[in-house]
Amino acid sequence: MARSPLSMTGQSNTVPAPIGGLNTRDSVDLLPETDAIRLDNFFPARSHVQVRNGYDDHVTGLPSTIQSLMVYNSGTASTLFAASGANVYNVTSAGSVGAAVITSLSNAKFQWVNTTTSGGSFLWICNGQDAPRHWNGSAWATPTLSSITAANVINVEVYKERLFLVLTDSLTYGYLPVNSIAGTVASVNLGSIFSKGGKLMAISTWTRDGGSGPDDNILFYTDQGEIAMYSGTDPSDASKWSLVGVYTVGRPIGRRCMFRAGSDCYLVTENGLLPMTQVLGTGESAPNRALSDKISNTYNDSVVSFRSTFGWEGIVYPKGGYAAVNVPSSTSGDFVQYVINLDTGSWARFTNQNSYCWAVYDSDLYFGGDTKVHKADSGPDDAGAAIEAVAKTAFIYFGGRGGPKRYTAIRPVMASDADLEISVGFDTDYRDGTTVFTPSTTSSIASAWDTATWDSATWGSPITTQQAWFSVADIGWNAAIRVRTSTSQQSVRWLATDVRYEVGVGL
Repeated sequence: MARSPLSMTGQSNTVPAPIGGLNTRDSVDLLPETDAIRLDNFFPARSHVQVRNGYDDHVTGLPSTIQSLMVYNSGTASTLFAASGANVYNVTSAGSVGAAVITSLSNAKFQWVNTTTSGGSFLWICNGQDAPRHWNGSAWATPTLSSITAANVINVEVYKERLFLVLTDSLTYGYLPVNSIAGTVASVNLGSIFSKGGKLMAISTWTRDGGSGPDDNILFYTDQGEIAMYSGTDPSDASKWSLVGVYTVGRPIGRRCMFRAGSDCYLVTENGLLPMTQVLGTGESAPNRALSDKISNTYNDSVVSFRSTFGWEGIVYPKGGYAAVNVPSSTSGDFVQYVINLDTGSWARFTNQNSYCWAVYDSDLYFGGDTKVHKADSGPDDAGAAIEAVAKTAFIYFGGRGGPKRYTAIRPVMASDADLEISVGFDTDYRDGTTVFTPSTTSSIASAWDTATWDSATWGSPITTQQAWFSVADIGWNAAIRVRTSTSQQSVRWLATDVRYEVGVGL
């Protein structure tokens, strides 16, 4: 029987903004419609995605890159320190940097911890080349450490009221007496525990009960990707110290490869960001259980290209509701942050925050850049420069997979508290129309992002939702929406997108 000519039926569909976050793991043909192929400087909240906040210059005039930010907390006082070049500076107060508080150092790559003893509260720091230092809230001092070479201490952790120390280029750790910041260091060689050899990189703690009770453990992590877990209170007494197990995970990246969020410990590894709760019981690395699994292809590309470049570090930012892994994106001071929403598990990528190190001080987030300490998550611009945010949704089969559609119009539903110009693009059948974009230093974009396939409009009245239709003329089985904006004066939220299309029907 002969088929009649093709006719078209008009339909419309509304899809949410990509609150599922960045997904570089799955085939583009299988991405959920809530996921994004690209999500730069957009943060996926529960009901919308929003342009990240900017950053401000906090302290300026440091001699070189800031490679460590260290926080002292005593309960009654707090201080922020930065290590740059051969010195350490007090950078608590905003403005131009003052005189150095520690000088003539061999490097600025410190690991640190806060501890409290009967003698007070202390910030205890070490870098593997200089003798450790500690700060008691009013003065810096060099602790006397006997039975080891003090300059070999390169990492430190507090466990069961003791300081545990990592020594450079060995599988030996040291520990001090209870409630001590100096004194005779007892040493323990773990060479017989680890089958792959190597050296210790870091120490952290992990607990199964959410506190520091009987299930509190200490973890020793080697550069070959093995972790030894111990429990107890006194390594010198076999009745009070026991090996829980040895686990093989991905090899760590850098010295700042372990950080805690709540009761869990997270590992920054070649296989991704791994929570210790997932490692326990597997006895081996489990990439499919990594928190970063959904961005595994992007993460793996970073590992292959920049594993040996300084700057890898994990940070938890409770006030902002996210954790981030700082990752070099070049060998010359460029960085990105892979950011996870702690509530939903959705990922994004933040760019143009070139940060060698991070710290949370007085609940606020700070990072160390080139000669400046910056306060992050602050204001609508990046130290006066516009924030460029780019997103591309999954390819969605509007109207199903039964046949091609003719797309006629799209309408991103956006909310902003000031005038906002956006560029909107439309890709069909897995095409990518991304082109070079020249940012504007004003609150809006100077020109459309791709004059052949983009349109633009200026929206804005205070804190209102704006809905402007953009005409398109594309035919394809599926389609993806691209949104780009450059903002320096307002917050921006993307709520949803409406799409109009016609389905071909053979009668």
